[in-house]
Amino acid sequence: MDPVLLTTKVRIPPPPPTLIPRSHLLNTIAHGIVDYKLVLISAPAGYGKTTLLADWARASAQPVAWLSLDETDNDVGSFFRYLLAAWDAAQPGLMESPLGTLLSGTSPDLEAVQTSFIHTAVTLSAPTVFVLDDLQRIDEPLIHEALRFVLDHLPPTLRFVLASREEPPLPLARYRAHAEVLVLGAEELRFQPEETAVFLNDRMSLQLSPAEIEALQAQLEGWPAGLQLAALTFQQRRLEGEELAVSGRHRFIADYLSEEVLTQLDDEKQRFLLQTSILDRLSAPLCEAVTEQKGGQKMLEQLERANLFLVPLDNNRQWYRYHDLFADFLQDQLKQRRDNEEATLHIRAARWYLANDRPEPAFQHAVQGADAELALQIFERYVQAKLFASEFRRVQEWFQALPDAWFDIYPQFNLVRAGMLLFTGQVEACARRVEAIEQRLVQDERDDLRQQQAQINAIRCSIACFQNDLAQAEYFARTAFPALAAEKTLFQAIIYGSLGDTYRRNGLWKKAEECYLKLLPFMGSPGFSVQAAHVFGALADLELRRGSLQKAADYWRRALRASEQPENWGRLPLPLTGWVHIRLGEVLYEWNELEAAREHVANGLERAELGGDVRALIAGYPLASRLALAAGEVTAAAAYLERARPYMASTHFPDWVARFDRVQLELWLAQDRLRTAVQWADRMLYSAVEEEQPDRPVRQLALARILIIKGDLPALRQALAMLKELLEAAEREGRQGITIKALALQALAHQRRDDDSGAMQSLAKALRLAQPEGYVRLFVDLGLPMGRLLQEAHARNVMVDYVAMLLAAFTGDLPRPTSFQPLPEPLTDRERDVLELMAAGLTNREIAEKLVVAPGTVKKHASNIYGKLGVGSRTEAAAQARELGLLGQ
Repeated sequence: MDPVLLTTKVRIPPPPPTLIPRSHLLNTIAHGIVDYKLVLISAPAGYGKTTLLADWARASAQPVAWLSLDETDNDVGSFFRYLLAAWDAAQPGLMESPLGTLLSGTSPDLEAVQTSFIHTAVTLSAPTVFVLDDLQRIDEPLIHEALRFVLDHLPPTLRFVLASREEPPLPLARYRAHAEVLVLGAEELRFQPEETAVFLNDRMSLQLSPAEIEALQAQLEGWPAGLQLAALTFQQRRLEGEELAVSGRHRFIADYLSEEVLTQLDDEKQRFLLQTSILDRLSAPLCEAVTEQKGGQKMLEQLERANLFLVPLDNNRQWYRYHDLFADFLQDQLKQRRDNEEATLHIRAARWYLANDRPEPAFQHAVQGADAELALQIFERYVQAKLFASEFRRVQEWFQALPDAWFDIYPQFNLVRAGMLLFTGQVEACARRVEAIEQRLVQDERDDLRQQQAQINAIRCSIACFQNDLAQAEYFARTAFPALAAEKTLFQAIIYGSLGDTYRRNGLWKKAEECYLKLLPFMGSPGFSVQAAHVFGALADLELRRGSLQKAADYWRRALRASEQPENWGRLPLPLTGWVHIRLGEVLYEWNELEAAREHVANGLERAELGGDVRALIAGYPLASRLALAAGEVTAAAAYLERARPYMASTHFPDWVARFDRVQLELWLAQDRLRTAVQWADRMLYSAVEEEQPDRPVRQLALARILIIKGDLPALRQALAMLKELLEAAEREGRQGITIKALALQALAHQRRDDDSGAMQSLAKALRLAQPEGYVRLFVDLGLPMGRLLQEAHARNVMVDYVAMLLAAFTGDLPRPTSFQPLPEPLTDRERDVLELMAAGLTNREIAEKLVVAPGTVKKHASNIYGKLGVGSRTEAAAQARELGLLGQ
């Protein structure tokens, strides 16, 4: 969303110096807002629709959401985004609502947007009046249908006022029949005789006689724009002592503006008006660029004071527009008087807009100025960003605006069109078009054949990447780069981005990183801001994979900043921004910044759910479950996992399935379902696990943990062997996060085997690697056994400050440091029997059956055991018993 354009579209226009208060119309509108859900003001140009509504809006006691429409709003997503921006300007905070979240992504579902719009209105107690000005500029049927839906389901807190030169395609007959619409037309808007007198004599200082005013009123039929034209002429004639008269209505506009207004101005003002008439909006810097003259602001202020149909668009008088009637006249005069200059003016405007990162008007003026090379430059700079933002319709409109001859003279346009086919998944069609372009280039024997061939090879590299043919992709990249001109950043970015994604998909992490890093210099350039979120996210993913939390968090934050840039609002897929939030939440969770992590995960899941992105959901729900477990909310943790479970069977992301299993194990342990966890581990150990599967390290770590908890000698041996293999592979691949986790588990395994020296050695290695990156939850989530081991490390002065910080992160009081001292109150023989069976994973009912007692008796024994051991769960009781040597005696 263009921030500059936004400020002028959602602000109520300031009053003109010649404003005439029209109390009867203002009262009619005010009462209409109360009595009707829709007020329609429909009249031709020059009847003061905007002026009247702005005067009412400035004095309204109700919040007014003002939106000035233009031709660029003929996209239903953009329409609703600007509508929300107008609503937010009237009632701040709505951009952060669920509706704002939904519209912040590309291609939002229209039905969901309409429903959310109505729901948002229902939840607000304060009323709002929407004013849509210049509705005649909207010709997209989807927008008319959406507006009809909103009006048909409008809650009492909302009202709409529409201003248009023609009746909009809405069911007005039905609205009239149900007394739901008030319509004001030209008859109601025309000046009354007393208003004409006030305007001519008080505002324009003409001092006309009643007869002269009556004659003018009759000739112009109260037409406000015509009266202003006449007043400008009369002011000049009075100075020259001429008689006042008005010619016939049909030739009035052109004749008066030409003979009585334009010719009365000095050459400098005439030249300024004609040269700037090509602009839809005017600012001093833009006007200076187009006219190549200084003093733009001074000239604009002079024209406004002279009432020359210059309309301010903001209270600071930075942006203006000419009245439509005046603009049409000036453009016609420009063609008649300075036709050979028009193209040059458009090119100047295009270059100014391009330099100020505003591609839409830049492209329009480049085409109107017939500057194909400038249009191509705009294409190459911005088309990839538009495709990333799913603005396919806008790109197609750009192509349709190009003269047919340009496609033959400039084959780059065809190449960009071929790239669009590839971006939308039409790989074969893209390949055929590229082949045809190449054949045409060879036949034409062009001087720039080598450069064109390099660009073709860049597209072919991307095609090969889509087909996962790395050998071909690398070949085309090698042949393209030597001949690509330095300024052809689009084609360079296509190669680096395509190769980076393909390397990453194939597990070639180092090569992927090299490609993404080569993209970074482009990220600050106009047109690459949308892609920045993707590139930063990819680099963060690579850093997180190798365990570099600090760098990963930095890249995730940069990705988040890129996605939150105002110009990117509505231009990034919701799942992408959701993914960034979730992955940043993952790092914050590891740092034990739980509140911040919860906020990011909630934001991420909201976007993932709205966007329907499976990958983000199966990453977010398990992380939300871990956060719930960290807070001791076991029921909530289980609920989050259940929400993820349906996606597991059909997902194509096996590494995330392994993470789901890891959290499931943590949940079972928190629920004292050790037997279920052991059974899962047994199934995994006896199933065939392919060595090259990306989920293997995560799954192996989970298995090792269960084996360590199981605690018998064969299980511990198997766990240590598994961890040794994992450590060798992780160190070989540079996966430090896996290394730290494996060392921590190795320490626990040594501890279970009463190998205190080995336990301390492994733990010390893990701590040395973990401390620079700030790992916390990796240790804390290993529970009571790790807590005791850390207490022992602290007693031995092992990295005292870091270990103290880790110990502080454990919730509740840790028991005393590990030592095999007798219990304050010994366990009875029956309690020992129950404890042995609990540690083996049996339920209370199964223990009761085995000991031939009632389940209630087992429950009572369990309570006594917890109290004597100073624990709160079965898992902690089993771990404590093993530490104290109470099992197997």
